[in-house]
Amino acid sequence: MKPERRRSPRVRAPAGAEGLIRSTLQVQVEDVSKDGVRFRLSGPIRPGSTYAFHASLEGLDLAAPIRITRCKAIPPAKGAGRGIVYEAGAEFVWEKPADEERVVSWLAVRGAAAGRIRAELEG
Repeated sequence: MKPERRRSPRVRAPAGAEGLIRSTLQVQVEDVSKDGVRFRLSGPIRPGSTYAFHASLEGLDLAAPIRITRCKAIPPAKGAGRGIVYEAGAEFVWEKPADEERVVSWLAVRGAAAGRIRAELEG
């Protein structure tokens, strides 16, 4: 087992949580931390790119710039049909401390209610 490399624990996103990057590209939010977000999307995006990110997550309207840290093709979920799906990770590029504080508060409530998740990073 690889040691955890994340800077902060992630909390699973609410079921069916969706967001937008580049104002038009819909993503499926998988998990969130105070430092970043992991999501799935239908096409590749380039690591190092910065985009506007918007998501509504059970009581949190999140709008923050993100920097893509990784993106890889993954097999589609069983029963989800054919086609390539991409999983991406991104770090928040906070512009206002108040925005980061709102996410930290939301995570504290969600983490206690939903349980923190641990995952090993691959690659």
